[in-house]
Amino acid sequence: MSEPTQDTPTNDGSDDEMPQPPTPEPTEPTTPTDPDPDPVPDTPTGDTIVWEAHTWYSITYACLTVGCPNENVVGSAPMFYSNDGQAKNIRVIDSTCGKQSKILTATKLNPQPVEE
Repeated sequence: MSEPTQDTPTNDGSDDEMPQPPTPEPTEPTTPTDPDPDPVPDTPTGDTIVWEAHTWYSITYACLTVGCPNENVVGSAPMFYSNDGQAKNIRVIDSTCGKQSKILTATKLNPQPVEE
């Protein structure tokens, strides 16, 4: 007598499983948000503005106060005086909300206006 032959393949797990699609990575849930009325103005990179005392500048500024009608609106002042040159004494106040605006750029006027 001979040994019986086995007609069914052995189950080692490699032949029966179907390839699975890759699992997607979890994503953050998205919630609708109110878009900003205007994008925040770019602040120039680099050091803060170094002011010279008793000097005239041309500046740009923007109010960053949330809810102000002038929020993120860039304005300019072609003639702006630096007072004593100390940053605490150099301010631009928004006329609508009464809060301090951020000075974005300052360019020293050359030549300086003649004092009267």
